Amino acid sequence: MRHFIPFIFCVLAVVLAPSCSTTVIPVDQLPADSTITNVELENYINRTYIALLNRKPSDAELATALGQLDVDRYDREIRNMYILGLQNRPTSKWAAWQFLSDRLVDGVDTGSVYDDRDWFQEQYDNASSPGDAAWWGMLLEKSNNHISAMHGWFEGDTSYTALSSWMVRLYNYDEINAGTENFVVSIYQHFFHRYPTDVELAQASDMVDRQWALLYGTNGNSKADFLNIIFSSGEYEQGMVISLFESYYNRTPNTNETLKYLDLIQQNWTRTELQRYILTSSEYVNS
Repeated sequence: MRHFIPFIFCVLAVVLAPSCSTTVIPVDQLPADSTITNVELENYINRTYIALLNRKPSDAELATALGQLDVDRYDREIRNMYILGLQNRPTSKWAAWQFLSDRLVDGVDTGSVYDDRDWFQEQYDNASSPGDAAWWGMLLEKSNNHISAMHGWFEGDTSYTALSSWMVRLYNYDEINAGTENFVVSIYQHFFHRYPTDVELAQASDMVDRQWALLYGTNGNSKADFLNIIFSSGEYEQGMVISLFESYYNRTPNTNETLKYLDLIQQNWTRTELQRYILTSSEYVNS
């Protein structure tokens, strides 16, 4: 009889095993947003309005957004259409410009940009020497270029990168980051999210001071050359990804996330599209 007991247990194990088996679902196939409460949905709407329009929604706007998202609060495509609607509002462009202004030039508003341009024009017109005229003419040109980029941004013809590039050429940015090394360091910290190496600092400083220098394989001898190199570099794109993650996830991206977003940029995704991708994600909704 003792010989039959192990046999019986083996048979039972074979018969019962299928009914006790566990199906393992891969993490990336788990249902997203499994619990989005009414409070979380309202918080999501408030946060997206603040992020994109720099204000909270009115009661009517909140009700409309709730109705739009509650058709299926777990459907990312519905969220995508909702965010796209906010991004397409004219005030979204103004809010983005103001965010960049706050970050780079201590919140200079559009009125100040025009006031500075008019003042530079007056000084240029009344310059007492060719040297003075050249100085005021240079500042006037920078202001006019920034105003053109600003108009282009509001009208949808200028990229966020071009707008950033012209904003750091403003007289206000030079005042805040006076001196060549301070200027170079600020550019690295704002757009690369790091301090330059000793070699980078030396080469970039020489270039900004109109000496021939080599940076990332490209020669240059002016501040414009330095900025063109920075804004056309792959690390600038990585910095843009970091900035988006810090702004909306309150954290930095991991390696896989960075590579994924850089790949999207290589597929010609704009900053606006990357922003929308983040604002419709499960992590942002539930954060």
